[in-house]
Amino acid sequence: MARPGRVLLVDNSRAFSMVIAAALTDRLKIAVTIADSLAAASQILDSGTNCDEIILVISGLVLPDAEENRIVGFFTERGLPLVVLTGSFDVASRARILSRPVIDYVLKDNPSSIDYVVWLVRRIWRNRDMTALVVEDSASDRAMLVGLLRLYGFAVLEASDGLQGLAVAEAAPRLDLVVTDYEMPGLDGIQLVRRLRVRHPRDRLAIIGLSASLGAISAQFIKNGANDYLNKAFQPEELFCRIAQNVENIENIASLHALATTDPLTGLRNRRSFFELAQSRFNSLTRAGRRVAVAMIDVDHFKRINDGWGHDCGDRVLIELARVLAETTRDGDVVGRLGGEEFCLIAADLDETDDFFETLRGRVAALSPRFGDDTVLITISIGVCVRPGDGRADSLRALLTAADRALYNAKRLGRNRVEYA
Repeated sequence: MARPGRVLLVDNSRAFSMVIAAALTDRLKIAVTIADSLAAASQILDSGTNCDEIILVISGLVLPDAEENRIVGFFTERGLPLVVLTGSFDVASRARILSRPVIDYVLKDNPSSIDYVVWLVRRIWRNRDMTALVVEDSASDRAMLVGLLRLYGFAVLEASDGLQGLAVAEAAPRLDLVVTDYEMPGLDGIQLVRRLRVRHPRDRLAIIGLSASLGAISAQFIKNGANDYLNKAFQPEELFCRIAQNVENIENIASLHALATTDPLTGLRNRRSFFELAQSRFNSLTRAGRRVAVAMIDVDHFKRINDGWGHDCGDRVLIELARVLAETTRDGDVVGRLGGEEFCLIAADLDETDDFFETLRGRVAALSPRFGDDTVLITISIGVCVRPGDGRADSLRALLTAADRALYNAKRLGRNRVEYA
């Protein structure tokens, strides 16, 4: 949720608006602008102040100066995503509301309505950082799906058949969701799913299959890798729920993966994750005959920092060091926190003539962060072992051991220095 976001909340009940606004601000840290009439909302939008930040309008259907049709039309004609608030619900009301280009409706008298509004705003906000692909050979159906996905906040790519869809997917820098028809020329939807799954696993890309056919198509879609399936007679409300559910499943898996692989203090890879990736990177560099540098990095006098300023200061030092490591490393380098004040870095195509590690040491020494009234001096010692790309059979473990010995020498020779094995 890095991008700015703002919700325009329009309702004739000031008390209800304040409750919703407080929930959104407290739970999502999102800005909320409140209006109690259509005229007030119009004035806010016409002023242009922060209007480019508005990601969603939440509006009641009863306002002192406008009736339902005018309210809905006012916002949708401006291209603003709209969620409506209603105090009553029946089948006819639902059909009438959802016949318009609105995202969803919320019952004001439902005890869970506030939680649902918060979830809805969070979902639309997160969708703004996601890309969806619609693969559909029917131009009218494709336009309908593209319009709905854009309404839900996605950046949308489109393709008119399976082969084009595959090409668009492979060229996209980011892809989070694919919605694909089944019956298409050249490459049908099930074949497309099968091809996409070669490079995009279920836990990284949500795929929803569509078909007008009845029968076993749904099972075939899912058996071949789709996350979900919808018959083309779906209601937009159902499409939104299915998309949200599948995208959130992938987000939850990503969150669990991050918890399992990331050091919670520094944001770098934790010990287990580091060694898994480091071994893979080492193997690929070895096969390619490229030079490999392994560096062991340790904060000098870290116990003295903890004893003198406390563990909060020690944590701050580790966070600052991790930031410099993340900023200094290059694409393909692997860096992680092994534990305590010890870090490790695997880098390609470096040797003793490069100033990479000396630059890293100097950047850390220049930090000098403030902690309370004091300036904390941070230095690191680095031990490096370089394996030339000459086909030698040294293992990663052997390089780590040699780098650790070099680190010991750096400490023995006075700290705040780089030593090579």
